[in-house]
Amino acid sequence: MSRCSDRRSSKAFTLVELLVVIAIIGILVALLLPAIQAAREAARRSKCQNNMKNVALAVLNYESSRKRYPPGFVSQPSEYETWGWAVFSLPYLEEQTLYDRLRPTETMVQNIGSMSTLGNRNLTDALLSAKTNASDLQALQTVLPVFRCPSDTTPDLVPCGWGPGNATCTAGAPGLTPDTSDGDQWTRSFQGKGAPANFYPPASNYIGNKGMSDTDCSGSGSGTAASPWVANDASCAANGVFFGNSKISSTKISDGTTKTFMIGERNRFCMAGTWLGGRNPVGGSENHSTLWTLGHVWEPLNSPHTLNYNTCTEGFASPHPGGGFFAFCDASVHFVSDDIEFNTMGNTRTCSVKLTNPAPCMSTFSTLKIGVYQRLAWRDDAVPIDDTSF
Repeated sequence: MSRCSDRRSSKAFTLVELLVVIAIIGILVALLLPAIQAAREAARRSKCQNNMKNVALAVLNYESSRKRYPPGFVSQPSEYETWGWAVFSLPYLEEQTLYDRLRPTETMVQNIGSMSTLGNRNLTDALLSAKTNASDLQALQTVLPVFRCPSDTTPDLVPCGWGPGNATCTAGAPGLTPDTSDGDQWTRSFQGKGAPANFYPPASNYIGNKGMSDTDCSGSGSGTAASPWVANDASCAANGVFFGNSKISSTKISDGTTKTFMIGERNRFCMAGTWLGGRNPVGGSENHSTLWTLGHVWEPLNSPHTLNYNTCTEGFASPHPGGGFFAFCDASVHFVSDDIEFNTMGNTRTCSVKLTNPAPCMSTFSTLKIGVYQRLAWRDDAVPIDDTSF
């Protein structure tokens, strides 16, 4: 009897043995978890890079068809929402059906805000229609994964904290409502003269390169048939590849397509952007302007400053540690370190390409040269770049 009892008890774990096993499992999990997380992030980085390449290829396919890049945005009067470059790339991203539903125009249709056109239309008019047309609202809020970096946590629809005047974006808005339960301060809105109340645009982490300056895009007229809007092309021109009514082709990128940014990242910290376009093309403060879809390099890559004007909400930033991905104008995608040489060389953010007032942008002065970061964004600065400098 005693032997049987001893045999049975010898098969059981003691409390000490059980604690040792649990401790070993805990150590193994602690060792494996960082490796698993690193593997997941590597997969997300690869997907982000691939998405950006597909978008860049779509722009080049557009160029192959039209002999120029799509316009950075369609110039039009103040506070009217405007289509941006990404929407014109949709047919080359296998989104022809969505493009046909949106019916975007590459040149402003006069009588803006009237919704009278049956053909291609302004973004403002599409947004006005969305106030009563659920199909238009759904199309305008379509989430497109190809414009999202999987490492970024921006909601699929970009939230907002406030709009014109004291208008507030609130929960329970029409259409889809983004999750803002984490308390982030989204200090901007997309609500111009057309958007429905509490309109949230679909997010994009891929922002077009406007160059070194934050040029405005002024013009004359009110956009009616009696007073047509006419853009001032000299004030619209920037030194990147996308700007107001831009018609840049690869032949105009004299620094070389392999040495010029086409698209860069912008993350949640800097409030991302949208593939739709811009909120206010004339005189819009940075949080509410065409910088919803464009960015410039007057701010450093991964600048730590946000939630205010003249901060990273108008530049480029990435969720990937140490730098960010950029698609170049040959559709190659490179990871650029946030330690890249940065030097605006005294240029203001409003320096001009074609005007003498404001002052023209300078790429060299005496023995000084703009930084490598600025050179990569400026398509024709004529300042050489060493392949190992980025």
